[in-house]
Amino acid sequence: MDEKYYASGMPLDEREDHLVRAVALKGNVKAVAIRTTAAVEKARSIHNTTNAATAALGRFLTGSLLIAESLKNDTDTQTTIIRADGPIRGMTCVCDNKGHARAYPYESEVETTYLRPGKINVGAAVGKNGSLTVIRDVGLKEPYSGSVELISGEIAEDFTYYLASSEQTPSVVALGVQIKDGHVINAGGMMIQMMPGFTEEDLDYVEKRANGGFPEITFLMEEGFSPAKILDLFMGDPEIAYLNGYPVSFSCPCSKERMADGLAAIGRSELYKMIKDNKDIETVCHFCGTKYTFTPSELEKIFAEIMGKG
Repeated sequence: MDEKYYASGMPLDEREDHLVRAVALKGNVKAVAIRTTAAVEKARSIHNTTNAATAALGRFLTGSLLIAESLKNDTDTQTTIIRADGPIRGMTCVCDNKGHARAYPYESEVETTYLRPGKINVGAAVGKNGSLTVIRDVGLKEPYSGSVELISGEIAEDFTYYLASSEQTPSVVALGVQIKDGHVINAGGMMIQMMPGFTEEDLDYVEKRANGGFPEITFLMEEGFSPAKILDLFMGDPEIAYLNGYPVSFSCPCSKERMADGLAAIGRSELYKMIKDNKDIETVCHFCGTKYTFTPSELEKIFAEIMGKG
């Protein structure tokens, strides 16, 4: 690895999934880029998505990880939700502050159409009528929640609109997923944000870079550009300073204990009916597809714990 493009916390192998942060234009711009190839491929494999659903879910997972980089505490979590009128119907992603994300589409089998050869029409899969909601639990009494209407269903534009409208942060978001023979070969993204004190000249500069035919993220990745090099190319600032980075991954913390909590939450009457049926109950994690089986005696134990809590 070229030391010029290394930041503390990044993996030594820049081909591994990771996020990197930098500042440019005298500290007036924060620049973040991410590689999510392995994470998106894992999501594809788990949910057995068609190409259109893979592209949509991959962009959504990548964008969610990008905006989750602002989470500060170990217990902070962020849930992003898209609900829309397209065939995928919606998607949910949960991130923590350690670069872990888990996500699932509401529908995995979506017809794949193309805007041009090799360019999947993600907007058609997602739909234009819907909403993007971001919920952040950062240890306050109530989680922060912001929601905006979708403006394109192409995901990147929708995250850009959310940041500008709900968080009042002028931003540029670019996302991409490249698929070959049904598998993800490149996935990643970039987020450029104006910092307090930015000037109109700074904003004009960033907008011109974004609208001036900057290459697609997956094209740059295919050409060997790491996230740090993508930021360097976009900013064109010889004084760009890389701050830090960290690995990212698709990771689900589900367990039988968590599933038991979910069963307890359905209510006494429903749980009692399950017990009376005297059959094993199988639950499935939406995020990772792991199956957990509960016997009638285990259901009785959960029911007894509920009754004990009164």
